Amino acid sequence: MNNTSAANVSQTNDQSSSKDATSKTEGIVSFSALILTSVLTVAGNTLTIVLFAMKRNIRKKHFFLAVNLASADLLLGAVSLPIYSCYVGFNFGLWTLTESFSTLTWLHILFQTVDTFFSQASLISAAFISCERFHAIYRPFKHKTLSTRTYRIVIFVLWLLALLISALLIGSNLLLSYKYTGMIWGPYIFLLIFIICGCYIGIWRKFKGGIASASHQQNGDLQNKRLTKTLLFVSGFTLLAWLPLVITNFLIILGFLPIDWKFYPMVNLFNYSNSLVNPFVYALRVAEFRRALTSCRLGREPALNTALPNIRNERNGTSV
Repeated sequence: MNNTSAANVSQTNDQSSSKDATSKTEGIVSFSALILTSVLTVAGNTLTIVLFAMKRNIRKKHFFLAVNLASADLLLGAVSLPIYSCYVGFNFGLWTLTESFSTLTWLHILFQTVDTFFSQASLISAAFISCERFHAIYRPFKHKTLSTRTYRIVIFVLWLLALLISALLIGSNLLLSYKYTGMIWGPYIFLLIFIICGCYIGIWRKFKGGIASASHQQNGDLQNKRLTKTLLFVSGFTLLAWLPLVITNFLIILGFLPIDWKFYPMVNLFNYSNSLVNPFVYALRVAEFRRALTSCRLGREPALNTALPNIRNERNGTSV
């Protein structure tokens, strides 16, 4: 019940030995887009993790969950996407194998395992980010007292949940059936959607009501608000990228929509693109990340603190 659904559906279709030119052209385009997404995802998220490890100005606890999300996205781009690209190329007839993919059980299980695990880690990370930002906005003083150890425990719990949920989904899919897996996957997905949307609504109401007058806010409060908007955009785009896949899977499970297997690469490409976008969001929206990039380019820390103009802009009512 994740990105592997494309492989599940495609296996139920007879793969003709002769593909027409149009089909192969579609396959080349789909395969190229997936590989390009994989390369950019690995490059962007690797840069995020390296900057966090090397630069003190972003090695802060409130970035821990964002870097953890980058780690999950990196693994998706480095492992899951290349394997899925091979599935797409085979299904479009770009190459042939001595055996049918349906008989390569070990490869199918391997793909299901890594793809489910990493994709669930990415989705759960987005939910945890929403909850962390909700806590930061509603209880800012208590949030500041959270220790690094607390964040590490949260990240450990996050990966443990991803492991347990992926094991449950994979086991159900292999031992029972696709529809039984949907009965488990559906409530779980809606729970995560409810958590993310609930945090969004709560934070939006707090912002609309006004945490405090902008002219009276401390610099830390302004930075916290700006960081919250950025991380909410990240988790929001994660949710948006999952919705087409969620809707498509439910329509299939309920039998309302016969899906052509050629449609799935587009749905999954949009789902995977979520892992690509986040580093660009950090570079555009997070001042500390921009300064870290600048210091890498110049080979030294920038002399000018760019945070002050951003704070002044927010006090004057302009966006960053």
